[in-house]
Amino acid sequence: MNGPHRRAPVPAPQPALTALAATPVLGVNLANTTLLRLDQGGGLAPGNKHFKLSANLDRARQLGVSRLVSFGGAWSNHLHALAAVGAEQGFATVGIVRGDDGVAPTAMLADARRWGMHIVNVSRTQYRDRHDPAYLNRLRARFAPCLLIPEGGANPEGARGCMAIADLLKARPHTARHILLPVGTGTTLAGLVAGLGADYDITGVAALRGAADLEQRVGQALASLPGESRARWRILHDAHCGGFARVDAGLRAFMLAFEAVHGIALEPVYTGKMLYAIYRRLRSGEWRSDVPLLAIHTGGLQGRRGYGWLGG
Repeated sequence: MNGPHRRAPVPAPQPALTALAATPVLGVNLANTTLLRLDQGGGLAPGNKHFKLSANLDRARQLGVSRLVSFGGAWSNHLHALAAVGAEQGFATVGIVRGDDGVAPTAMLADARRWGMHIVNVSRTQYRDRHDPAYLNRLRARFAPCLLIPEGGANPEGARGCMAIADLLKARPHTARHILLPVGTGTTLAGLVAGLGADYDITGVAALRGAADLEQRVGQALASLPGESRARWRILHDAHCGGFARVDAGLRAFMLAFEAVHGIALEPVYTGKMLYAIYRRLRSGEWRSDVPLLAIHTGGLQGRRGYGWLGG
């Protein structure tokens, strides 16, 4: 009899390309920008997280492991997605959560618990050990047999899974050769750089302030990926709007105006900041308005519930 982890994988999402209308947003025409709508597919875990987890789940199946353990904060998109795909595909899941972030219940953790995730709150000090080999070995022993997945799905399997996003782009007709995406761990960026090849320029928009090691992390991820042709890439470090999950007045005004004009929901941690960075560079004239851009909407809309001004 097959264990629950033998359920067939959920098919990869098939997102659409959406060209933005010419109606200006706060005086700027964004009609040169097309969105790849990863938010539109992926079952209970839409967005780039679906791709980051896919190869990790394949590895768990190969190892015959039915329990997945990972790390995140109380509003973690990664843990939310892990709990979702675990429920869909028959894996038990464990979330190691920063305890001081999780004192008050969040909508994200409520979803995760409803999908069967076992939540383990740890102190912020203990959470800093999430990369320590001795601590990880203790977790492996505690939850054995299990597969440990790093915070954010930031491992070679996560990057390899994101190469499928490049395949989606190449399979859809578009003229843009400048691709933009928000960046947290750099895992999705690495998959795209490896998957798209030298015909493309990719700009990552860092969601974190002071993430000086991001380029190094992307380089390390790329070293683990197949293929020799790489897209040109860079990371913008000036579009974080105050830091991770922070919102300043400019970002807030832009997001509300964008949603009113285009009818496309955003979240302020990742995709909102990426589109705001595009808006500001077009407004300043740093980027030409006649050059096609393709921006990746990485999902995460469940996180809107943490921002009352977005209406939940």
